[in-house]
Amino acid sequence: MGAGRAAVEYRRRAEQHPWPPRWLRWFPPALIVMALALDEATPPRYFFGPLLSASVVLAIFTYPPLGVAVTGIAGCVLLVLTEQLESYIGPLTVVALVVLGFVTLLSVVLCVVRRRAERRFRRVQAVAEAVQLALLRPLPARIGPLRVAGFYRAADDEALIGGDLYSVRPTPFGVRVIVGDVKGKGIGATQTVATVISTFQEAALLHPTLPQVADRIDVALELDRDNPVEPVPPTQPASPSADDVAQADELFATAVLLEFSSDGGAVRILDRGHQPLLAVRGRTAPVVEVVETEHSLPLGMADLLLDHPDTAERALEPGDILVAYSDGVTEARSRTGTFYPLRERLQAYCDTAAEPVSPAGLTTFLQGDLARWAPALGDDVIAIAFQPTAGPGEQAQAR
Repeated sequence: MGAGRAAVEYRRRAEQHPWPPRWLRWFPPALIVMALALDEATPPRYFFGPLLSASVVLAIFTYPPLGVAVTGIAGCVLLVLTEQLESYIGPLTVVALVVLGFVTLLSVVLCVVRRRAERRFRRVQAVAEAVQLALLRPLPARIGPLRVAGFYRAADDEALIGGDLYSVRPTPFGVRVIVGDVKGKGIGATQTVATVISTFQEAALLHPTLPQVADRIDVALELDRDNPVEPVPPTQPASPSADDVAQADELFATAVLLEFSSDGGAVRILDRGHQPLLAVRGRTAPVVEVVETEHSLPLGMADLLLDHPDTAERALEPGDILVAYSDGVTEARSRTGTFYPLRERLQAYCDTAAEPVSPAGLTTFLQGDLARWAPALGDDVIAIAFQPTAGPGEQAQAR
């Protein structure tokens, strides 16, 4: 599930579990009835009129301003009628009515403020989701000669996007992919994610080799590092602090860049300090193995490179699956503190799978298994699987 589907899933959960819950709307009238019933059932020296004020306060979270006002007015009317039935309206009743009227007026004002804040929050959330979807677009089920499936989960569930990134682009040079992890996590890393993805999407279409694409991203990160655009509050001096300078100097992103050939039979890999790829080879007895590549420095550290890293080329068969992921997967801890054994868990899944392993099935298993292993994630998580499409005869058998 990419960031786009994560946003849809987030909205679906919000609709299924709205806040405040619908059953809470029955509490204000129930509290009014309970207060009046207690007042009638107890001796005169006991007075439960102040409970009516609590019903009005509770109505702030469940009703619109008119509903809050009606709740307060209904409480006043019912209190007066109840006391008249007893032919006695004493000082406590008068005090309760004054307090209830004041609380009602104040609650209506607070309810108006609350609803304005909610509308503002919904507008901001809609804008944030639009920005997030523009950065991390939903993964297509198929692109060019590849089947694709994956999922993305930010460490901050409310954010939908964090420090991990991906982009899949068809280009004149083949399908190009970047899967990476910028320094930091959560919302604070979004700016760097935007720089890496936007630069990759442009450079992937223009430059004929992956090292040239990586060089272009290096330049973009260096520009961000040398010209930070962090907002400065009016009360803060314009000169950056030592901490800000240190953070800017550490701006980098680990990433793996892939280039699949036009027929999907080969892939070129450029590893810039990222987690090693995993390959699932074979159909009858799948074997999960680590893809060996030249490990280099992360993107944004080109000034420390002595030589440009070389790309590795690997042949792919129609049944092979290539899995790219972030360190959030392998560093996810169980309740006992054990790291998630990615390769072993994938191998166990392949050994017990009743059907041929597919990218969708593999990533669905991984997403569920990871959630069971580490219910609370401390880092952003991403995993994407790529598989060359089968020939026409094999596709017919798969149907």
